[in-house]
Amino acid sequence: MEYNTLYKNNPAVWGAEPNKLLQMIFEKLELEFPFLDLGCGQGRDCLFMLENGFRVTAVDSAASGLNSIKNQILEKGLSIEKIELFEEDMQDFAIEKEKFSVINAFNSLQFLPKKDALKILETIKTNVKVNGYILIASFTTKDSFFEKSNPEKRCFFEENELKNIFHDFEIIIYEEKIVTDAGHPGSPEPHEHGVVRMIARKPLLTDS
Repeated sequence: MEYNTLYKNNPAVWGAEPNKLLQMIFEKLELEFPFLDLGCGQGRDCLFMLENGFRVTAVDSAASGLNSIKNQILEKGLSIEKIELFEEDMQDFAIEKEKFSVINAFNSLQFLPKKDALKILETIKTNVKVNGYILIASFTTKDSFFEKSNPEKRCFFEENELKNIFHDFEIIIYEEKIVTDAGHPGSPEPHEHGVVRMIARKPLLTDS
């Protein structure tokens, strides 16, 4: 799917509300918690955090998505000084150690080769601040697209794989299930996804 074109022609492909994982932990977050959004798309999560006064870093390879974020910042009169936007592939973005207290990778890892997605997870684990939160939503091997996808290009997690990767973290939320998607721009027909969703917190003592 060509997201640069998709975002250019559709103002809110994934909706305007922040993702449900972010909503679940929002009340626990403090303003000094810097937020990193990996694969930010058109900005529904990073704009929500910016609107609520957080310092935000957002990364996406689609220039049209980042342009949409810039336009919304201007329209809403938000502080451009509190957000950094990076137009690059998320696997190429250098995550600084101990800089971010919340790292969000919501429905972005499945668009990478699995080896790259696993490398990103290890980088996230190592570099998130102690007591920081990691939010991940992705696809599992029970997804309807798994059998016809090239594993060299797309990441699908095995049962409990993501939980096992974060075995040394505090798992706050973890679920794997099948969800029905009514369709969206770029994939308009109804379809099913096997999804995994997780909120994990880095403990005070960890080997990561």
